[in-house]
Amino acid sequence: TMEIYWEPQKAAFCGVHAVNNLLQGPLYSEWDFSQIGLALTEQERKLMAEKGTESKDYLVFMAKDSSHVDESGNFSIEVIKKAITNMDLTVTPITHPNMKAVREHPQEEIAFICNLANHWQTIRKIGGVWYNLNSTLQTGPHKISETYLGAFLQQLLAEKYSIFVIRGRLPDPLQGSGPGKRIPAEDITTKGVKGMKVEKKSVGATSNSSSSVDADLQQALALSMQSEEQRILAMSAQLAEEKAFQEALAMSKAYAASSSVGQKKKRKVEIKDNEQKEATVENEKKTDRAVDKEGDNTRVLCKESCAMEEHVQSETPT
Repeated sequence: TMEIYWEPQKAAFCGVHAVNNLLQGPLYSEWDFSQIGLALTEQERKLMAEKGTESKDYLVFMAKDSSHVDESGNFSIEVIKKAITNMDLTVTPITHPNMKAVREHPQEEIAFICNLANHWQTIRKIGGVWYNLNSTLQTGPHKISETYLGAFLQQLLAEKYSIFVIRGRLPDPLQGSGPGKRIPAEDITTKGVKGMKVEKKSVGATSNSSSSVDADLQQALALSMQSEEQRILAMSAQLAEEKAFQEALAMSKAYAASSSVGQKKKRKVEIKDNEQKEATVENEKKTDRAVDKEGDNTRVLCKESCAMEEHVQSETPT
């Protein structure tokens, strides 16, 4: 039976949990991440030193604490990316222009790692099935249907999560000891792990009443997860409808602008044709006037010539 590796939340080490849940084994510890952070800080120090160890930027950099890990144990995005790329995997924002196909068909990918503020979580396909491996889930990892996957990612984006597409060859679930739990895949449902309950203390309750409370709690959790999934699917449908409306509006505006430009061009052509016609008519009129004038001149010359000829004949002796 295939088992799914899952690390529940411990302190503020969700970055470590997310990467190990992605890699399906305890490949990294908090100490490993700290070493990656120190190495990145040293690389930055060397780059700053190239500008001079007496420069203001270098002195300010050396005076500050590392930007790659804080006192709570939160690690920077650079540390998370480095830990993943060290495993021959690539990390690309889903908003990147080259990831358009991923946004349209996320089920074709193998994994996503998501970040909001200081929290990291992993969504990964294992054995052809998608799982939400968020370390803070109280009922353990959840199965995600391919239909729900796209809606879930859209919801995370709407909540301002940064989502990164993981590509490469992910390792199969590793067998061995570690801080995580190994859960039979058949025990994982869309609402969590069968039998995994939220820890609680019950004072002064009988065995029967305790069982009744547990059953009520499980029912409430199931209803909560179901309503949450329905809410996210509804919101995804609303976002898709809004996107379609915006695209239609943009196309309408583009068509209107194109029509306006076309009409302006047509009007310019009409004006130019009218101007050419008017110029042609005017030229014809000028030609007619020139012909008429030439005819008048010819008639005058002819008249004068005839008069001279008559005069000459009259003065010639017979």
